[in-house]
Amino acid sequence: MDPVFLVMRLLHVCFGVFWVGVIVFAATMLMPSVRDTGPDGGKVMLALLRRGYMTILPVAALLTIVSGFWMYMKLMSTIGPVWAGSMSARVYGLGAAAAVVAYGLGFFIIRANALKLRVLMEALPNTPEGPARAALMEQMAGPRARMAAISPWVAGLLIIATITMAIGRYV
Repeated sequence: MDPVFLVMRLLHVCFGVFWVGVIVFAATMLMPSVRDTGPDGGKVMLALLRRGYMTILPVAALLTIVSGFWMYMKLMSTIGPVWAGSMSARVYGLGAAAAVVAYGLGFFIIRANALKLRVLMEALPNTPEGPARAALMEQMAGPRARMAAISPWVAGLLIIATITMAIGRYV
């Protein structure tokens, strides 16, 4: 086997497992728990953001997508049109499309809103009790709601991508 293909497959699987695992955990366990804990949950999210959560995750996702496309194109160029028209290629393509849509939703909606929340959460400790603090808390509601609404969709799309990658070779 081509060593570059092997490295790309390793990158694809390792970063893909990380990406899907983090997103499914966040959508099903972390975000609901943070929401249930109220203001203290915001501290957890702020700590995650300060550790680079919204930088590391998109990089891992992008490495997954790029390595997957590289392998897809390599198979297409080596095997040719016979493989391109096969059920395997279609199943992999469906998974790739689901992953790309998940990445777009995650990057442009979840990440963008998380970064807005970070700015608001960092201002919160310096904001005195009263109308200013209440207004700041109200500003946080929009980004939180958008993240909560999109996260299950991203998780679902990534589960679809994972399933298609797992079975693509065998269909």
